[in-house]
Amino acid sequence: MRNIYLLIFIAISISTAAQPYQVGRRSTFYTDAGRSRNIGTELYYPASSAGTNVPLAPGTTAFPVVVFGHGFTIPYGSYKWLGDSLASNGFIAVFPTTESSLSPSHEQFGRDLAFLCSRITSLTDSAGSFLFGRIKNRAAVAGHSMGGGSSFLAANYNTAINAIFNFAAAETTPSAKAAAFNVNIPALIFSGSSDCIVRDTNQLRMYSNVMYPCKAYVNISNALHCHFANNEASCVTGQFFSGCNSSPITAPIVFDKTVALLLPWLQYYLQDSCSAKDVFEARLSGMAGISWQRSCSNDPFICASPPIQYIFTGSGNWTDAANWQNNLIPPSPLPLGSEIIIAATGNNTCILNTPQTIPTGAALTVQSGKILLIQGNLMIQ
Repeated sequence: MRNIYLLIFIAISISTAAQPYQVGRRSTFYTDAGRSRNIGTELYYPASSAGTNVPLAPGTTAFPVVVFGHGFTIPYGSYKWLGDSLASNGFIAVFPTTESSLSPSHEQFGRDLAFLCSRITSLTDSAGSFLFGRIKNRAAVAGHSMGGGSSFLAANYNTAINAIFNFAAAETTPSAKAAAFNVNIPALIFSGSSDCIVRDTNQLRMYSNVMYPCKAYVNISNALHCHFANNEASCVTGQFFSGCNSSPITAPIVFDKTVALLLPWLQYYLQDSCSAKDVFEARLSGMAGISWQRSCSNDPFICASPPIQYIFTGSGNWTDAANWQNNLIPPSPLPLGSEIIIAATGNNTCILNTPQTIPTGAALTVQSGKILLIQGNLMIQ
């Protein structure tokens, strides 16, 4: 048995752990010069304290963008539940307030959504913006009812959009169903089984038309059209006169089911949280009160898992979780970009009592003065 001292110094980027944020709110507008059009916009964003016009959450984390279109005559505030959920989980949620009249232009609304996806992400390069340097170059487009149909139009107008989701999407002019044939990005489509304003068969048709090979359709049992808009008054009036304003479930139940599926899906495609895919799949297959379809035999998207540090701070065997910070024992082989750091306290020794492989692109660092005693097999490729 012999002691082997390893000194390996490799600098890698360390990502911060996901954490809940407070929600900041800001009202503004952005100008699409190509259309000479001012687009009123409401922002929900991660902040260190809740409030209006409060600073962005401190740090260096870059946040992806979600642009959401409201339903016919429904004010953006009816989707506060969504804005709060997204912002508190590290997304910039963007709500245009345009096309809220009784005669909206679906085309212009779709172009507003498409424009904002690009405009907001570009603010990371704008030194005058409170979002300077803090936007991840990923964006999803989304919407409810009219806004849901318009999200398909937006995905046609802006092919740089990375993902699409919507709630009870309605047909539009131009046709959202036809536009779905040109959608080649990950798609998550929600509908309600008791929706008589826009039947769930409408969303199923859009889902079927999406060309991306990995997509999902979720039908929430007993959900109404207006549940997604927090039972906004004008929407509920339409439901009442249509004879479908009654359900055994409430809007908060619909919110809970929707967010439970939507967040891990967005975290996977927009935040590179690779384990979130497993969370989404487990919730989808195990959730009561929904029916669903999913096609995902070949997903072109490749999740780039952020590097992880595994830090030995105890004394004794490698296989004892108590010896590792946060009880994280490094896997073998070590994932690419990740690093093992031997930082045993005092004169304590780390005993490698199990096989461990360090592939090219990963790292093992023994801090100065620390001891790594190898009893198992250590392979450094």
